[in-house]
Amino acid sequence: MSPPAVESQVQALTDLYNSIQNARHHPRDLLKTAIAPNPLPLTHPSLLLYSQQLKDIVHTLRSDAVQSALRAAKESEKADGQNIMNNVRRENRKRRRPPSPESPQPYTVIERQSSSLFPVTKDDVAPLKSPELIEYIRQFNKKNSYKLGIWQGTRSSTRDLKNPTILRFTIKDVLTAYLTVSYTSNDLVLLVESVTTFGPRERKLPHSQSDYSVYRMLSQEFGRMIHSDPQVGLQKFMTLLCSYENMFTMRCDKCQRVLCVEGHVAAVERVWNESDGQWQPRHVSC
Repeated sequence: MSPPAVESQVQALTDLYNSIQNARHHPRDLLKTAIAPNPLPLTHPSLLLYSQQLKDIVHTLRSDAVQSALRAAKESEKADGQNIMNNVRRENRKRRRPPSPESPQPYTVIERQSSSLFPVTKDDVAPLKSPELIEYIRQFNKKNSYKLGIWQGTRSSTRDLKNPTILRFTIKDVLTAYLTVSYTSNDLVLLVESVTTFGPRERKLPHSQSDYSVYRMLSQEFGRMIHSDPQVGLQKFMTLLCSYENMFTMRCDKCQRVLCVEGHVAAVERVWNESDGQWQPRHVSC
């Protein structure tokens, strides 16, 4: 059978199906006419229209085109051999029930990833406590060319540590940094609260700010890193500070430039590299 003939037969059956579906929407008045106490007159326009539609359906069903299409469909079903069943569901015109909500699932604990910018290594030393600070400063100054000490605004005869305590860290010809460290009565571990940096020849108080933008940006960078890990200890932070020894000569690990294109500022940002276990310099804009 040629494709045009098949298409015409399918179209004939489709038109018949649509006509029957439209007739199913007729009001019940047509069926109640014979039994209702006050039936509509048979000459009512709506009844006449419905009656004519039914006659048209019967006429279409008896037409040669539809009968030929029905016979062709029956023969095609027998020749197919796949046991095709007419499983067309009757359209449900009632209001469908909304799907039932899913059963509550058991609570799953999700391990939160640390947002700290500081490395977590297996060989971390024990946290430094307040009574150990003086000895730590002595050992630090013996091993390094940098200088670390306790800053006091006025001379004092007592050697008792204040809480919080301000430490002064210097890298010759590079920077001066003031670190505010504190501890609690329940836990004597020293934590870094804030850091302010200045030029090596600036004579500024710890609570002020530098006259140079590069040191103001460096102070902001330290604040961002402390904010990522408020529990960062003094020893771990000192490792970060020591990485700024060659701040004005080290190249950015991204753009490989000493000064960034925008602002001509040195690489004041540091990113920990797990592969070589070192802080890598980076421009803020990179």
